Amino acid sequence: MTSADLAAHKEQIVDACKALVESQVMSISEHGNVSARVRGTDTFLLTAGGSLANMTAENIALFNLDGTLLDGAVEPTSAEIVDMHGIVYRLRPEMGGALHTHSPYATSFAVAGEPIPLIYEALARFNMTDGVPVADYGPRGSKESVDNIARAIAANPNTGGVLLANHGVLAFADTVQGAVRANIIIEESAILGLNARILGGAKLIPSAMIELTKERRDSFAAAGVQRTGD
Repeated sequence: MTSADLAAHKEQIVDACKALVESQVMSISEHGNVSARVRGTDTFLLTAGGSLANMTAENIALFNLDGTLLDGAVEPTSAEIVDMHGIVYRLRPEMGGALHTHSPYATSFAVAGEPIPLIYEALARFNMTDGVPVADYGPRGSKESVDNIARAIAANPNTGGVLLANHGVLAFADTVQGAVRANIIIEESAILGLNARILGGAKLIPSAMIELTKERRDSFAAAGVQRTGD
């Protein structure tokens, strides 16, 4: 792990923070935290204080997967949530980015203790065919909370996020930008699910169509960009 590697990962986190804020997926407080797994190591980088609206590389610290601080400084409110990110990388080593927000519509499901089912095609296309489960409540960043997150992830391997009961959203993907996209898709799903209740409730994607949806996505991706004259 070189200083250039760390700098590149930190820049990805700074870009992700900017993307989250610009997407308007954040709550009014714009509170959240973003991490990136340092590939080839047992470490990850995490925003360690400050608003996501003006995040800089200097506000990002390096941690071991067990939560030990290796480099930088971390504010108390950020130190609370280190293990929330670490558990994602320990259970899902293929994940390269994770983030936590209080996205308001998804958090509405979280405070109601309701999972988001597979009602929106984007969930299937982003491999969240288990929907978005709820991790039972535990105090912020506590062992109880982390254990509940671990159980929710283990029971729902085909998801890109977990709703934290009475708290917020934890999203993850193979890259940091992918985690941003996962959070946006989860928030869109929550908005659509709540709006659909006015019309009698959202309908699940038929189980027979789930694999077909992913196969169609993959076939068009494999074909690449189409241009006139090809």
